[in-house]
Amino acid sequence: MTIGLDMHAGTRDALIRAGLDLFGRHGFEASSIREIAQAAGVNSAGIAYHFGGKDGLRKACAEAIVATMRQRVFGAAAMPPLDELTPEAAVELLFAVVSRVTAFAAQAPESEMIARFVVREMMEPSLAFETLYEGLVGPVHGRLCLLWAVATGMEAEARETRLAAFATIGQVLYFRLARPAVMRRMGWSAMGEEESQAIAAVIRANVGASIASMRERRP
Repeated sequence: MTIGLDMHAGTRDALIRAGLDLFGRHGFEASSIREIAQAAGVNSAGIAYHFGGKDGLRKACAEAIVATMRQRVFGAAAMPPLDELTPEAAVELLFAVVSRVTAFAAQAPESEMIARFVVREMMEPSLAFETLYEGLVGPVHGRLCLLWAVATGMEAEARETRLAAFATIGQVLYFRLARPAVMRRMGWSAMGEEESQAIAAVIRANVGASIASMRERRP
């Protein structure tokens, strides 16, 4: 299931969207079953019927995020076998990931509620965090580490490689999480395709500089 904005979607999808929004805004404990059902425009019994309760809904929200990000952002980044991948090709794949994730974070309407939900889980991990980590964070970070390794000549599991991959992700996330501050400081009234491309260009330049620096320092 991916997260869409179709107002005619079924009860299950409506509850997941409402759960994502309210869990992210107010937290799990502060979001009641009644409030979630009202936000979804359905009967509160639907939560127990579809998910077995509020905990099940939270897990389903995490699963929806994993499915959405895999399909719309990372699924397009098919990686050839490592022994066929040149350093230059690895750099281009890293740049492509940066561009896609930045475009999603800056322009996709659902990126806001996804970001809120994920930040809550990072700050207060639950079983939903395990779903996010095992289904998305771990695999995506691992893929980025492999690309960094080919691009730089470092080991994929070296501490510096893993930190570099996290730094790449962090740069993109900042522009989603600090969106109001960025827009105010930049004098932007909206964050559309032009702004997204400008952000991605800066992040790609940073990644390129980091790769060059790591190549110089490799043993």
